[in-house]
Amino acid sequence: MENVKKNKRSMKARTATGAVNPYARARKQRALFILGVFAIIATIFIFQIVHAHISRSSVNNKLAMETAHYEKIQNDNKALKVKVKQMNDEQYLEKLIRSKYLYTKKGETVYNLPNDAK
Repeated sequence: MENVKKNKRSMKARTATGAVNPYARARKQRALFILGVFAIIATIFIFQIVHAHISRSSVNNKLAMETAHYEKIQNDNKALKVKVKQMNDEQYLEKLIRSKYLYTKKGETVYNLPNDAK
């Protein structure tokens, strides 16, 4: 039964003289051409999708790094603002100058103890 089906298929592609039907061959070539064009277009689209995915991950990584850097700078900025406020306070400045530069008030004596050397 399979031989009969195969013969019928091959009979469709051949003429009565046994030669290959030129229309069947043209249809087959046209179908292969269309499949080839479709395969090329699909390959281009797949390449674009993969390229976009790689670019997106690269941008996301850069964004994460820059966000962390930005947060660190914001924290540093807040700390500097606090220091500026402290520098405007006379009591803090007095304490800082006395400890860092060993300044004294009039009539005051400073004793350096071994624990203070640290």
